[in-house]
Amino acid sequence: MAFRIANTLRRGARCGVRRNNLTLKQCSFFSTNAAKDLNDPSTFVTGVTTEDLEKDPALQEFFSINFPDYGTGGQESLSAAAASTEENEDVVDNSTDEMNVRLLATYNRAEEGSKECFRLRDHQRLIPGVIYGSDPTKNIVSIDKSSNILVKTPWEGIEREMDLYTYHNFESRVYDLTVFKDDDDEVGEVHRVTPIGYEFHPVANKLFCCNFLRYFPGRPIKIPLKYINEEESAALKRGGFVVAQTRHVSCVVEDGVPIPEFVEVDCTGLSLKDVIRVDRLIFPEGVKPSKRVKNTFLVGSVFGRRADVGEDEE
Repeated sequence: MAFRIANTLRRGARCGVRRNNLTLKQCSFFSTNAAKDLNDPSTFVTGVTTEDLEKDPALQEFFSINFPDYGTGGQESLSAAAASTEENEDVVDNSTDEMNVRLLATYNRAEEGSKECFRLRDHQRLIPGVIYGSDPTKNIVSIDKSSNILVKTPWEGIEREMDLYTYHNFESRVYDLTVFKDDDDEVGEVHRVTPIGYEFHPVANKLFCCNFLRYFPGRPIKIPLKYINEEESAALKRGGFVVAQTRHVSCVVEDGVPIPEFVEVDCTGLSLKDVIRVDRLIFPEGVKPSKRVKNTFLVGSVFGRRADVGEDEE
C-alpha cells in the first residue's frame, strides 16, 4: 500500500497543478480525469477501495491529512468547471487521436540569458526552449526571426511523454503544442510541432532545454524501427542477433495520414552475416522514406556464433 501511495504522490507531483498554478483547462493537457467522484478513494490513490479504507486506520489518517476533499461529494463542482471546455476538448481529442498527434502545453517566455533560464529550471521546473522553423500552411518562413517563439515548458509534461515513449523516441512524436501567455490565459495558441534539440546534463540528469520544430505534412520525421518475424529467421531463433546501425528512419508522412508509431523491419529468412537494408522496411500506407534514405541505407547486420546457429545455415 505504501508503494502505491508513493507512486500516486509522484504522479500528482508530475501534474504540476499546484506548483505551476495551471488553470483547469490547461491541466487538461496533463490529465484527462479532472471530473471524478470525490467520494471514490481511487480518485486520489489508484487502486485504493472503500473497503481498504475501512480496514486500515493508517490509510484513513493518510486520507484525512492529505485529501481533505475526499468524501465531500464534489463531483458536481468539478463537472461544472470542466463543462465550459468539454466540447472543445472533445473536438481536439478526436482529431488528434485519428492523426496520432499528442497534446502538450507551454508558456510564452520573456526570460533570456543563462541566469534566468537557471532560475526557470531549478526554481519553477520550467524548461526553456524555442519554437522555430517554417510552416507553409501558415505562411511562416524560418528566415523571419520574428517567427521564433520563446517558450518555457513544464517539466512534468515533458517527463510524462519521455516516460511514455522513452527519450530515444521523444523526437519522433508530433504534438499540438498550446502556447499560453500566462496563467490567466485559457485559450492559448496551438502550434503543430515535433521536439528537437533537447539536452540533458551529463551527470545530474537534468533537462537543460527543449526546442520545438514546426511540423507540417511533407516535412521529414524520424520514425523508430521495430523488428518483426524474428521467429522466421533461423539465425535469430538460434541465438543470433542484429547489430543495429540505426534505430530510426527518416520518413515523409502524407497529409491526412496518421503519424506511425514505428516502421516494421521484416526479419524473415535472415542468415548470419546478412545485411539489413531499406528493402526490408515495411512502410505504412501514405508513408514513404525521405530523400535522405538511399537504397544503400544500412539498418544493421546479423551476427552470432555459428556453433549456436548450426551447420544448416552454411
